[in-house]
Amino acid sequence: MKVELRPVGDRLSLEMDPPGFEAVKAHIEKTYADLMTRTAGIVTLVRFAGSEFIFENEWDEPYLLAETHEGDDLLRAISNHFS
Repeated sequence: MKVELRPVGDRLSLEMDPPGFEAVKAHIEKTYADLMTRTAGIVTLVRFAGSEFIFENEWDEPYLLAETHEGDDLLRAISNHFS
């Protein structure tokens, strides 16, 4: 299972393989009761814990990209959960 952080410009991206995606999705759903999603073209906009993210599942390599520094912190916490 792959769950890892990567820098993308000045933001962080949480990148996963399909099994990692399922684990991350379950963790977010369990941990953040305010989870909301909506489709916007080819991406899904995700919001939880007051932060927004872009989710895309490109060629079976899903990723969640933070839109703020606070989102980066949340992605770090999620990544640490799986370390």
